[in-house]
Amino acid sequence: MGIGDHIESGHGKTTVFGVSLTARSPRSGVVWSGASSVRVRPWPLTPDRAFLLITGSHGPDLELPHPDILGEWVRTISSWGYRSVRTTALAPTPAAALRTVGFITAQDLVLLKRTHYAPPTYDIPADIAPRTVRRLPGHRYSATVLNELLQLDRAAFGDEWCLDREALRDAFTATRRSRILVSRSHGRIDGFVLVGATGSTGFIQRLAVQPDVRRSGVASRLVASALQWSHKVGCSVTVVNTEVSNSAAIGLYRSFDFEEMEHGLQVLERDLT
Repeated sequence: MGIGDHIESGHGKTTVFGVSLTARSPRSGVVWSGASSVRVRPWPLTPDRAFLLITGSHGPDLELPHPDILGEWVRTISSWGYRSVRTTALAPTPAAALRTVGFITAQDLVLLKRTHYAPPTYDIPADIAPRTVRRLPGHRYSATVLNELLQLDRAAFGDEWCLDREALRDAFTATRRSRILVSRSHGRIDGFVLVGATGSTGFIQRLAVQPDVRRSGVASRLVASALQWSHKVGCSVTVVNTEVSNSAAIGLYRSFDFEEMEHGLQVLERDLT
């Protein structure tokens, strides 16, 4: 089968370059399973925008397939009824590949890394120290806790960039180990951090604080607790990303000895109308 060839083979399913593209649920499914897995589902709170999820997208060495195949991704997503598409955070090489088929920058992110030369120690009073969220049997979190976390995340990031339940679940499973640490006061969660670890690398995957308690020390305590957990499970480095324009977050991480990495990340988007 040559580049550009495709065969239609039934409702909701197409074979392109030998790869099965299947809409498993309304407008969701796998659009590529070559060197990396590429999935599509609706963007949180914006059902007419597709969320293009590319495994390994943070890796600087990830190479996406030929532009003709990328164009087929776009046509498939459009055929599922989406009006636009937005990607996961991408390293420069995969980002450059998607630009060849009309994607543009939606968000610039800086990558920061902290090396653990010694066990991180921080003096956090016990009564305000973040606590680990307990899991139910089967490593699940209660619906009540998940709803509270998602409401907090929406308050912190707004409708444009907040998580939904599926995105939060993806974050739980993106690393081999993960924990959610929360800061509570007056009967509510003031902030949370989702921290994970794979091998010797820790990842601060999400940090969210209620807008009315920002600059009160909540974020600092959450980052400190995340670093302690990361080191405890054997990580020699911890990595985090944040928007390049978020000077407050960058300043926070630098106060914990995070340093900027050689490459950043970009979220890309494309109009499909």
